[in-house]
Amino acid sequence: MRIAHISISDFRGIKSLEWTPSPNLNCLIGPGDSCKTTVLDAIEIGLSPRFGYTGSDPDLFGCDPTSKPAICLTLVDLPEELIVEHKYGLYLRGWSEAAKKIDDEQAEGDIPALTVKALLDPETLEWSWEVFNERLEGELPRLGFKDAKLIGPNRLGEYADRHLTWGRNSVLGRLEKGPNASELLASSVRQAKASFAAGDRTSFDDVVKLAEKVGADFLVPKTQGYEAQLDIHSGMLASGAVSLHDGSMPLRTLGSGSSRLMVAGVQNSGPTQNITLVDELELGLEPHRIMRLLRFLRSGFPQNGDAPPIVHQTFLTTHSPVVVCELDVGELFCLRNNAGSVAVKCARPTEGTVDTAQRHVRSNPHAFLAPRLLIGEGRTEVGFWRGLDDQWCAADKESFAYRGVVAIDGGGSDNALKFGLHMQTLGYSCFVLLDSDVEIKAATKDAFKYAGGQVAEWLDDCDIERRVFLDVPWATVLEIVDYALDVVGEGRVLRNLCMTAPAQPSIDRAALDALTDSEANRKWLAAAAILKVDKKPGVKEDRSWFKDMTRGEQIGTIVFRCLKDIPETPLAKTINEVRRWIDA
Repeated sequence: MRIAHISISDFRGIKSLEWTPSPNLNCLIGPGDSCKTTVLDAIEIGLSPRFGYTGSDPDLFGCDPTSKPAICLTLVDLPEELIVEHKYGLYLRGWSEAAKKIDDEQAEGDIPALTVKALLDPETLEWSWEVFNERLEGELPRLGFKDAKLIGPNRLGEYADRHLTWGRNSVLGRLEKGPNASELLASSVRQAKASFAAGDRTSFDDVVKLAEKVGADFLVPKTQGYEAQLDIHSGMLASGAVSLHDGSMPLRTLGSGSSRLMVAGVQNSGPTQNITLVDELELGLEPHRIMRLLRFLRSGFPQNGDAPPIVHQTFLTTHSPVVVCELDVGELFCLRNNAGSVAVKCARPTEGTVDTAQRHVRSNPHAFLAPRLLIGEGRTEVGFWRGLDDQWCAADKESFAYRGVVAIDGGGSDNALKFGLHMQTLGYSCFVLLDSDVEIKAATKDAFKYAGGQVAEWLDDCDIERRVFLDVPWATVLEIVDYALDVVGEGRVLRNLCMTAPAQPSIDRAALDALTDSEANRKWLAAAAILKVDKKPGVKEDRSWFKDMTRGEQIGTIVFRCLKDIPETPLAKTINEVRRWIDA
């Protein structure tokens, strides 16, 4: 079973949302308050009918008492028990996989579908659930609570149900009375555990073996062996007291990451399809465990013979570039909330090659987690803007982080524009800063601008290094040269200068220190700073001084100190143009 279509209206921060999720893995990404978790909550509520379950005013869009929250989830690949005539067979609709639309009457080629609708009464704040079909008149059939067990999702997270047990620090535990209660309960617990251990526990064996295999797959540490034992902590007897143990240690005492892995593994190892919800998948997990978990969620539950594995539908959110980097571009869904109108777009491009988009996911995963992108051509530019950002913050200007901006390495002029166009179509706001020493197709630039992107270029056939050497005061040029001497060494600086000055085959430190301000000397230093030499046919060796993010940051810091003295230079004007975009 899986969700084919989601429709949400007037629920929390969502005024309207229509989405056709992927049958397998769906990772929701977007800036803060884009309603990622709200979508997961809506799915959980929509598929979890509960008697007397109430909401609250914040569940109403804008806390407006006149709004009527509704969650419609259309399900396909349903369990046979639900689609028989005496259940919900008469209320089935059709889902067209090709057209991605719902038909009230099944058309040829449609998949049988059932739409479950959850409604929140704004007056009583009580939720109700019904089976929805537009062709039905009168009162719609209610979804039974027993039937809901067949479609209920599994949510990987922390819950507060410990307060409903006589547990340590629980509400009921604090109400305990009597001076001898602790002794009595402790004695009862020991007797109960001994009796349980002496009994026949074979009915738990299959589940224990499954959990042990899942633990091994995820490298969860094990000291002895898993077995079923009574788990009565703090002397509290309650339902659910039987739990998995590693030797005598309850697995509930595992760390948060290991616990989440175990729960995810067991939940998704069942022989029937189900729906899994994971908010902030990276919580408590190291990168290698994140990779293992994602591969497990994709692989599905193997079946006997040649039957394909059962792949469960998963909805997750993340704020981690590690998670983004491990995902297929078709598994990423970008959310944008515009005054409650929430758009969900798959990161897989409708035009262009999927390989190019996937390369962006691998090389710039953090770009997908910020709403606004400042895209340069290389690492120097990224460092340069990071250095300026630090200085702007020190000068009490708003930071890139506050404005939702991240500087990105676009990987060259053409790639930077293609990346910007791809991200712009997904709802990101992009500014691409290009070198002007490489010709770019006008059509590529125009397509990016037409999509709403903004472009600027370093003037006069320059890249960033040339523009800096040409525009900053001579004292700043000397400061930059001194920095190059520190980070790449005197030998490399002098060799580069020799190789870029055929008329002057050799230069020593004294001659370098004696250089005076002239346009020719500035261009010479700039050429030496970005030098690439032919190593073999078709291959160039990079001998530049500053092609590094850390060095670019320092150049940005040095340049910032002189910007106020050169307001009319192309360098300062371009930097100010970018700053205006940041502040817009």
